[in-house]
Amino acid sequence: MDLFWGIFFSFPVIIFSTLLTLCILYWLIAACGILSIDCLDINLDADIDGITPDLPNNSLGGLLMKFGFNQVPMTLIITLISLLGWAISYLFCRYFLVYLYDFSLFYYIAGTIAFFVIFIASTFLTAWLIRPLRPFFSKLNGGNNHRTLLGQVVVIRSSIVNEVKGEAYYEDGGAGLILKVIADEKYQFKRGDKAVLLRYDNASNQYEIISIEEFHGHKNLTSFGEK
Repeated sequence: MDLFWGIFFSFPVIIFSTLLTLCILYWLIAACGILSIDCLDINLDADIDGITPDLPNNSLGGLLMKFGFNQVPMTLIITLISLLGWAISYLFCRYFLVYLYDFSLFYYIAGTIAFFVIFIASTFLTAWLIRPLRPFFSKLNGGNNHRTLLGQVVVIRSSIVNEVKGEAYYEDGGAGLILKVIADEKYQFKRGDKAVLLRYDNASNQYEIISIEEFHGHKNLTSFGEK
């Protein structure tokens, strides 16, 4: 047991040990209903808001799509990378790196190289493991088609929404959907504001949104014209 804890807190295992511990705490809290499974999903476009897993227009978004990480909750991906990284680094340290412990310089050089190699290997292994799960999560996320979402109210999630980028959250009664949205800057939407999905652009995979007040005014005018 002493050997186990010694390796658990040794470099580079401690990095994966910390990540894995945080993941375990997260899943315990999520099991109590305090957090949702996708609460760590972030927005690649927003500079302070994180990334949306399905945005291909930057290097990180493209990398996520390459590995198929855009189709699976980020929390599950981080957990798998942490678990695989911890297991591989533990075995490497137990059977190889431990023999360099008395040579500090070589130990940390080898440990640093091992960390990056193990992280990359864990990422590829995670991409392979989630491959069978991607259709399942895609089916869950595809439960609402674009047409049925039009006219629905969403909550702005990004710090800003303009004619190029933005992010909103739609409560569908389940885990919820994170949508890419755009809007005229005259609305000056900010995080927490509510808006209405007006139309969908297949080319950019974005929804145009307007304010709730303008939507109801537009709807009333349309009904009046039909009469």
